[in-house]
Amino acid sequence: MLKHAGFDVLEARTGREALEMVEGLPDLVILDVNLPDISGFTVCKQIKGNESTSRIPVLHLSATMVSTDARVAGLEGGADGYLVQPVEPNELIATIRALLRVRKAEEALWKSEQQYRLFFETNPLACWVFSTSDFKILAVNEAAVKQYGYSREEFMTLSFGDISPEEWANRTGSDVPPFRSATALQHKTKAGQWIDVEEVWAPLHLGGSDARLAIVQNVSEKLKQEETRRREEMRRLLLERVLEAQEEERQRIARELHDEAGQLMTSLLVGLRAVSDARQLKDAKTQAKALRKIASKAIEEVGRLARGLHSSVLDELGLRDALQRFVRDYAATHRVRVNLEFGQTPTLRLDKPAQIGLYRIIQEALTNVARHSEAEEVSVAFDWQEPILRLTIRDDGTGFKASEVGERPSKHLGIEGMRQRASMLGGTFYIKSEPNRGTVIEVQFALPESEDTILRNGKSE
Repeated sequence: MLKHAGFDVLEARTGREALEMVEGLPDLVILDVNLPDISGFTVCKQIKGNESTSRIPVLHLSATMVSTDARVAGLEGGADGYLVQPVEPNELIATIRALLRVRKAEEALWKSEQQYRLFFETNPLACWVFSTSDFKILAVNEAAVKQYGYSREEFMTLSFGDISPEEWANRTGSDVPPFRSATALQHKTKAGQWIDVEEVWAPLHLGGSDARLAIVQNVSEKLKQEETRRREEMRRLLLERVLEAQEEERQRIARELHDEAGQLMTSLLVGLRAVSDARQLKDAKTQAKALRKIASKAIEEVGRLARGLHSSVLDELGLRDALQRFVRDYAATHRVRVNLEFGQTPTLRLDKPAQIGLYRIIQEALTNVARHSEAEEVSVAFDWQEPILRLTIRDDGTGFKASEVGERPSKHLGIEGMRQRASMLGGTFYIKSEPNRGTVIEVQFALPESEDTILRNGKSE
């Protein structure tokens, strides 16, 4: 009957013979229950218990084990169907075809799952599956094990929040979209190290539950390389700016020497000639008095040019006096009110590089105010809270979008120069500004302990 229906049929007379034939992976097994050697139920359990043969459909066919209890035992033992004799040929063939259709669908699904598993396990990027209801991790691949340092068993005890705590602190299942495009995040490894990643999601249904497949790429090295390239580009631009500024400064000094000091020297020369031509002592004294004023103005002008290049007061008297003189000259030149406050700052504990760094930061900030902000008032304030020194420079000018700083470095080299100087001091640089709301610059760094502090600490210990 089966051959007439178009099937190739292999026949076994015993259960053990049947198990040997099953190793050839037939499409379906029709299995009697009463066999000469072992029970058909036992044969079915062995077929279903072997991973290589477990997907083969088994149809029990019996003329003696026809009770409901026997059918239940056969189906619970793993059989895919149970018929009792006598059975109509059409019913038998229809049952076989139905089981083969199910087998075909299951094979297609199994192959699809195997392809997914192969993709999942061999993917060089870290992958895991998590539940959307409680964010528990359901599966991980080898790349995730290597990247995060957890074993597979340890991963199964974690939730997504253990890996990305900041993002998942207040999420619920309803907050989980089905898809996620590449998103920059920070993840935490078992060792407590934070890594920069890009993460994508895709929806999955696993065991009847809603889940997500997450694919994660570690971009820490990529970001480090980009940051290195950005810093190298910034250094190049800063060097260009320094050379350009040097050239501009030389041109300015040349103009001022020619326009101011040069004219004063010319006036001195003319005056000296007038003194030599004077016929009366009274006229010579009057001319000499005027020449002293010209000489004094020339000395003052040359001193102002010299202070613009480098404050000798900074070398001789320190940061406090140098800044006071600079602020006084700046306010007079640019007609901007400047409030300078030192508070309890221990300026004597600042070494020479720190004093020069702070001086240049303030100089650059006030230069930017004069060039761009149209401010009427600027405050420069030091705040000392052992061991932190905080410098705040605030103006009431036009301001700008601080969020744009760094996007076009060629336009903000002055700011980047201040940032670099703050970094050289071992500190931080922060800028806050909005259009028409002024600008605030803050530099913060720690001062080394003074000898008195060290001695006090030593005594207390």
